Amino acid sequence: MTEIVDDLQVAAPVSAVWDAIADPARHAHWHPFVTAITGRHDEGATRSCEVIVGRKRGRTEERCLQRDEQQQIAWRIDSDTTGFSKMVSDWRAGFRLAGAPQAEATTVTAFSSFAPAKPLVRLAMPLIRRRFHHTQRAILAALKRHVESQHR
Repeated sequence: MTEIVDDLQVAAPVSAVWDAIADPARHAHWHPFVTAITGRHDEGATRSCEVIVGRKRGRTEERCLQRDEQQQIAWRIDSDTTGFSKMVSDWRAGFRLAGAPQAEATTVTAFSSFAPAKPLVRLAMPLIRRRFHHTQRAILAALKRHVESQHR
């Protein structure tokens, strides 16, 4: 299993960050690669995300595996039309939040994990890792900009 983890400090309380992630409409608004989300972010619920990967439009079908209020939310990506789900198995992604309830700063961790499904994918893992780090860092930066601009 390959795990990719990135984190970033956001100058806002956990509740403000959580609200931006946990509400599907707000999530789609700030996320740099998602144009729309249908469905819910409740544990066990499914959602569909319209995405843009590079210049390619696609769609993911995801199930919320875990939702711990103001702490963590995680999805399993069951399918996608961009092709990545054909190269990997057990693809999961989500966010963890850490910060004191009254603190004005939150550490947000973006995480992804998956298992290469084909031998060729194993060979490409250094490139895939770099791309995932780049993608997660872009997502975290967009979340930070959104939350901090709303929190001022």
